[in-house]
Amino acid sequence: RGQHDLVARLVAAGHERIAYLTLREDIVATRLRTAGYRAALSEAGIAVDPTLVQCGELSDPAGETQVLWDAIDRMLRLSNPPTVFCCGNDRLALKVYGILRSRGLKVPEEISVTGYDNYRVIAETLYPPLTTVELPYTAMGVRAAQRLVNLISGEGRDDRSLAIVAGPVCWRGSVTERRPS
Repeated sequence: RGQHDLVARLVAAGHERIAYLTLREDIVATRLRTAGYRAALSEAGIAVDPTLVQCGELSDPAGETQVLWDAIDRMLRLSNPPTVFCCGNDRLALKVYGILRSRGLKVPEEISVTGYDNYRVIAETLYPPLTTVELPYTAMGVRAAQRLVNLISGEGRDDRSLAIVAGPVCWRGSVTERRPS
């Protein structure tokens, strides 16, 4: 729900061209977050533009900055470029800030940026502070502990189903509202 809630809030703020720079495809979180991104756009009546969904992370970080730079460059050269970049995590968002700054673009005045994780050393240090989805580590730990206690006590079964624990959107200064002109 985290990515869904973030994208829904971006749409409510007037953004319709929402780019998503994902983590690697082999990460479960990437598939779930992409589904949330797509669902929020669909619910808002906005068609998903596949040119706005690009992988921004590599398993070998040596070439990652160039891959990210190329993806951003492709999207900004579109006839209808994105107004916001959603990043698969706050580390990617940090790199996006740098790439946009090197292109002479101001966050959020000219383009908005969001992250994921609420890694505070990044999110609260960036200027402007990063809008991001908080990973609910405590709630995830509580859920895991409850499952374990239930298994040990014999009250639970070996339930390996996916349990989704959504974190809140931490709205900060990296996103500006866009009103129709």
